[in-house]
Amino acid sequence: MFGGNVSSTSVVNNGRFLVPITNDQQKNPYDWWLWEAAKYGVSSGKVESYGVKDGYVHIKLADVGSDTWHIQFNQWVNLTPKQSYYIYFRAKADKPRKINVKILQTHDPWTNYFSQTIELTQEWKTYEFYYTHPDRADETVTFGFELGRQEVTTVYFSDVVIKPIDKSEIPPEYRTEEEPVETVEYEFDEEEPDNLVNDGDFSYKIVNDQGSMPSEWWIWQAGQYGISSAKVSEYGVKDGYGYIVVGDTGTETWHIQFNQWIKLRKGGKYIISLKAKADVPRSINLKLVQTGAPYGTYFEKKLDLTKEWQTFTFEYTHPENGDPVVTLSLELGKGEPTTFYFDDVSVSPVK
Repeated sequence: MFGGNVSSTSVVNNGRFLVPITNDQQKNPYDWWLWEAAKYGVSSGKVESYGVKDGYVHIKLADVGSDTWHIQFNQWVNLTPKQSYYIYFRAKADKPRKINVKILQTHDPWTNYFSQTIELTQEWKTYEFYYTHPDRADETVTFGFELGRQEVTTVYFSDVVIKPIDKSEIPPEYRTEEEPVETVEYEFDEEEPDNLVNDGDFSYKIVNDQGSMPSEWWIWQAGQYGISSAKVSEYGVKDGYGYIVVGDTGTETWHIQFNQWIKLRKGGKYIISLKAKADVPRSINLKLVQTGAPYGTYFEKKLDLTKEWQTFTFEYTHPENGDPVVTLSLELGKGEPTTFYFDDVSVSPVK
């Protein structure tokens, strides 16, 4: 259908694979990255090797795990609600097999906006799809390929494109205008758990993987992004509490953050509670903020920590127009470098 340079105006980065893939989900989610279940103890799914050559990427699978999503080749892209898109790519595999092509949320509950299963052959084949982004969908989404569960082989991709188009450009056989456009309703059908915070009692390790597991504890350091010199020297769990040794606090409170994403009900009432102390008495910030730009703040309190354990408790009502997933954040930057200790962190619905 589309002549000329099909990749022009594509929202996919490095879709022609002219440069190596970055494979750094945490720092560069808008470039290509691999997700392997074996790295998180989910299954044995893992990649043996990958690389770019002559305008294509090759991914050699070592173990495909037990489900299709146990190996993923992804990147984040920005899509406009109600905008139509032309999806185009070329692919093959050393052994014929199925893979999934998906567009989904970047966060829990990982809603699928688009999903297709395709059959790869040993010869290059072109795949084309048309997609209209839902009215109330997230603008930042994950686009990618699920490579798990099927044959262990090497898969290849080239000329990956997601190109905005007018609805009139969609061929008649692909049009679904008579069907209602899918919308994503963030409603809670299930009862909320007593504590929305994962591992608030620090009975497990601090996972610290914002890219893949943002709903577990993770640390954000401005020093990793060249914003300031702020950095954490050490962190861990001991005797049922979490600790963070801050070696350099940077120049702003947000330059060191101890975070996790949590789900909140719109209009829901909550009790926020935690125990905390520090080797050097100082203040920190406790916040609930948006997970993405403009990083609006829903809740903010200053906590004055001492060398002794203190319990801090607050009431909070989430706005009716608030995001359903927010970042629970402890800002540790700007003040004295010290070691912080946390325990019994909870966000509990008022029932």
